[in-house]
Amino acid sequence: MTATDSVDVLVHRALLYGHEDEFLDVTIPFLREGVSGGGRPVVISERAGLVRRRLGRGAGKVEFIDASGWFGAPARTLTAYLAHAREHWWPRGPLYLVAEPVWRARTRPEIREWGRLESLLNVAFAGTRTRLLCAYDVRSLPAEAAEDVSRTHPELVGATGSRNSALFTDPAVFFAERGRIPLAPPAEPVMSRGFSGDDLTGLRAFVAAAAERHGLPRERRLALVQSVNEVAAHVVRSGGGPGSVWVWSADGRLICDVVDTGASLDDRLLGYFPPTLYRPAGAGMWAVRQLCDLVEIRSGADGSVVRLHMRFEPR
Repeated sequence: MTATDSVDVLVHRALLYGHEDEFLDVTIPFLREGVSGGGRPVVISERAGLVRRRLGRGAGKVEFIDASGWFGAPARTLTAYLAHAREHWWPRGPLYLVAEPVWRARTRPEIREWGRLESLLNVAFAGTRTRLLCAYDVRSLPAEAAEDVSRTHPELVGATGSRNSALFTDPAVFFAERGRIPLAPPAEPVMSRGFSGDDLTGLRAFVAAAAERHGLPRERRLALVQSVNEVAAHVVRSGGGPGSVWVWSADGRLICDVVDTGASLDDRLLGYFPPTLYRPAGAGMWAVRQLCDLVEIRSGADGSVVRLHMRFEPR
């Protein structure tokens, strides 16, 4: 037990395991503690069946959520966490959440973004009655994701108890580091077009045609067009002036860069958190992050690049 065990403050721990028994030896007592303490125990893991069997009749007091649907895209997952917590979990008592991300078929940019999500959970759930236990199966965990675990979780836990993570990194520092990783260059062939404030209609038509040529399904094509339009409009509103759009396909997805060489983006958390009545700024970029499977932003003295990823097949 540590000083952070009070249910009145956030507890964010990582469990690295190499066998199902290691997973159950930590998660089952954790969930039973939530039940006995009047909390809200929740499991989001593909190992939910194992948990159900080990809990037996006690499984009826635990909420189980499908992991494959939950961990589709990082930004949508963050929104789902916050919405469920406010509407369903916190009103019923302290949250005891076991979460295990799905790593199959993840690209390197996605893996990096999931690390950023884990770091942001320390901000999103700060000061709440939440205990997060994030599980990672080392047998299938990508190496880059494994490196992030001790940097994004304040505590590490095993069957013998928990300990502070010596490598834990302040979320602002971790976030900034991710923002300095160079974007991979576009893959040929690339379609490109410039735009200005009075030419967004033409830009939308260009993106729609490019997406159709690449075979992006209609519903996802419309979402990409809407996203590009919002980012381009933000470029114009920010005073960056004219910009350009680059479109290509790679790794089973259509990728689109919206480039602004005139202005940088000062708010690196732009669009991560849902807008509220008291914080309406960033509503457009929040919508973009919900529509796209991944959004990467790089910004500096030379301007900014917003890279939008749209899978050809939804996860």
